[in-house]
Amino acid sequence: MILPDDIGEVSGLQVTFLMDDYAGYNSGYLASHGISLLLDIASGEVKRRVLLDVGPNPIPLLFNMEKAGIDPSSIDMIFLSHCHYDHTFALADIVKEMKKNVMIIAHPDIFRKNFSLKPCLEEIGASDKNNPDNLVSLGGQIIPVRHPFPLMEGVISSGEVARVNSFEGKGIGTYNLVDGELRPDELLDDLSLIINLKDMGLLVVTGCSHSGIINIIEHAVNITGIEKVYGVIGGLHLVSADDQVIEATIGHLEKYNLRLLAPGHCTGIKAQYRISERFGERCLLPHSGKIISIL
Repeated sequence: MILPDDIGEVSGLQVTFLMDDYAGYNSGYLASHGISLLLDIASGEVKRRVLLDVGPNPIPLLFNMEKAGIDPSSIDMIFLSHCHYDHTFALADIVKEMKKNVMIIAHPDIFRKNFSLKPCLEEIGASDKNNPDNLVSLGGQIIPVRHPFPLMEGVISSGEVARVNSFEGKGIGTYNLVDGELRPDELLDDLSLIINLKDMGLLVVTGCSHSGIINIIEHAVNITGIEKVYGVIGGLHLVSADDQVIEATIGHLEKYNLRLLAPGHCTGIKAQYRISERFGERCLLPHSGKIISIL
């Protein structure tokens, strides 16, 4: 466990939506069902570029990177939020384009066989092309992390998140292949980045929030000892949630007096609309190419 005094703080942060479900009005960027965020992070004199997730297809991602003037080789590390294809499928392609050794931080179970049964049996995991041996041959250095883990001063991986709130984090009806049978997937590999912004509090950056965004925020506060939460960026996976769950989520988010909410990808139009209504100018609706400068 990381002690609060060891976390440090971030003095500069810019988040670029390299991929989201929506391309934006006349942006010139491409969209795809998935998410990929580039985090330019500074902690004192130390600067790092972290790519959170890679989306489902390398073609639009590499197109958007070129349009934004981002050289894949400039990325220092990749952080994977969980196994699903819309977050991992382009991994080997992106690592190949980097043309260098790069750390890939992810849960130890991220390369498991993962399936959906609706409308029929379909593999929705990272795919065979992203197997560890292939990634290593391309220059990937896989760092398997199950517990809170530091990436740099002021930035940690959440580790596994306990599901304590009854209205969220219940799974989405997917399955793992274990010993020749399908077993319900608890999505324990759902990880988020927790960033301690200098003088501003915690920023939670998510892929899909399968653990439940309120569970994730509470977990972030518990493991850091920092009660002030600045904001949330990423997917909230409310796309298929009913009104009761959406309302409960928004009600809990309001308790933190967040200064920034950027709910993209799997949040869903209904939930985005209601969050925007309640948070007003504090809510930014993401799209491919969107840049959020915080520090």
